[in-house]
Amino acid sequence: MPRALQYFARHYGRQRLPEYYGMILIMGDAWEDLAFNVGLLSPQNIHVICTQEHVSQYRQLIKNLQLEEDRCICTRIPDGDIASLYRVMKKQHDIWDSVGSSAVDITGGTLESAPAAAMAATALDMDVYRLVVQKNSELGRHEPGSERMLRLLPVKSVLGQ
Repeated sequence: MPRALQYFARHYGRQRLPEYYGMILIMGDAWEDLAFNVGLLSPQNIHVICTQEHVSQYRQLIKNLQLEEDRCICTRIPDGDIASLYRVMKKQHDIWDSVGSSAVDITGGTLESAPAAAMAATALDMDVYRLVVQKNSELGRHEPGSERMLRLLPVKSVLGQ
């Protein structure tokens, strides 16, 4: 994993990357998928939203990226509770917005929570990221080195206010 993160950082490190005071992460089964964008963008604070069954993934992310625990928050919500997802995102955005910009990474989201988080981010004028990978069915996971950061085009940049 460390080599994959280094390769990813070298590839995107040549680009001018935005600075974020905070980043909201939608956690799923694999902390490793979120590690790429978090490691690259290095937000000052992170807030992970997950279900109870994914709290251990949150702990692995913190441990493996050696993040300062006082700059990390984890909120557990019931599976499929999109209203709670919206409320948590809004509250955290309002706190961080007075200090700096924030973004959301929907990589770990489910078919329901990922688009919901993207919609909330649009309403809150936050950048949205997702890690795109090529799957290798023989390995049972993604193909190492195929990781690509996707930053979704902001809706307002095309449709206006």
